[in-house]
Amino acid sequence: MRISRYNRKSTSARMFLFSFILATGYWLPVTGYAGGPGSASVQILKTDMSPRAMGMGGSFAAVADDIYAAHYNPAGLGQLYLPEASAMYLSGFEDSKLQYLAFGMPLPITGIAGRARPGMAVSAVFTQSGQFTYRRINADGSVSASDMDAESNRILSLTYGEKVYSGETRIEGYKAAFDQYLGLSAKYIGSELLGKYSASAFALDAGWLVRETNLGLTFGAALSNYGTGVKYLKETSPLPSILRLGLAYERPTVLDQSVLLAVENDFYTTESLKSFRAGLEYHFEKIFNFRLGYKALEDNRGGTMGLGIHHEGFSLDFAMSLASEVFNTSQVSFSYKFTGWRPGEHKKPRYHEEEDLPRPKKAVKPAVKEPVRPRKREAAPAEKNSDLYLIY
Repeated sequence: MRISRYNRKSTSARMFLFSFILATGYWLPVTGYAGGPGSASVQILKTDMSPRAMGMGGSFAAVADDIYAAHYNPAGLGQLYLPEASAMYLSGFEDSKLQYLAFGMPLPITGIAGRARPGMAVSAVFTQSGQFTYRRINADGSVSASDMDAESNRILSLTYGEKVYSGETRIEGYKAAFDQYLGLSAKYIGSELLGKYSASAFALDAGWLVRETNLGLTFGAALSNYGTGVKYLKETSPLPSILRLGLAYERPTVLDQSVLLAVENDFYTTESLKSFRAGLEYHFEKIFNFRLGYKALEDNRGGTMGLGIHHEGFSLDFAMSLASEVFNTSQVSFSYKFTGWRPGEHKKPRYHEEEDLPRPKKAVKPAVKEPVRPRKREAAPAEKNSDLYLIY
């Protein structure tokens, strides 16, 4: 197979990519130390945070084109073209709840690789796992009861993503156009058990996204929740680190409609678990989105479904799982894209060989001369009264 390239990566882009590969190579060996299912702490980090992603079975690492990319694949933030804010609410088994808030925007500067504007987002997750009733037998034989939170968590994240490469490559006569994105996310995790035992941890996420724009194919890879363990008393429990590998394909159908297909394989590097996810999203007239998905190879296997409604910059998304009663959850989110926002002037980079070609000069139209019109002869001024009178 013969491959010829039409452009070259910048030095900064190569260094950024090289650093990402080294970091990923350091993280992957933790897979050999995986414990049993449920051995990791803060299990809420494994939960889908987006109704759109949940409706597609959670297969979102290769899609990652909205504010929720910060949770699934940080590299996707490089695709943000407008500021976006979102709030999500999850209702789970019994009285467990989850709230998610996020805001992201493209920065008004050029990224590290010098290709385009990067995207940055901040997000916060607050969870409550229900109430726990503690009953104690007193010395006089009476029983006293008190309610306390079983578990509560707060997760704060700062995420950065940018485009590091854009160009064309000829493969056996086919001219492929590739865009590549990289991203990183830093997390602070605070957890509390029974309202008494507290712990904190720090974690990193990293992501890589490759899009072939002509075919509509996208490959995504992300490592989430890699960091320090959580220590409540004496024993430290690791975080549920996840390696996500996904593939997505989007194709227009008729009029303003299109279909998006996505598959993903997740590997839990600190637990002996894995998951296969697949989903479909159908865009109808840029207003309605219908979603179906399925999860396999895990305890929470089963189908999912979702619906999205979009109007101008507003969007309302809903999703629910169709698994067993214990795992059934529903999510709803409200998002807004600031469509009136206009970035400052920014010179768009050119990546192909036309950089060396002189730009054609604009043709200057000759000035059209107005025809010379003959001037009107001015009337002679009236003669002034004279002192000479004629006498007849």
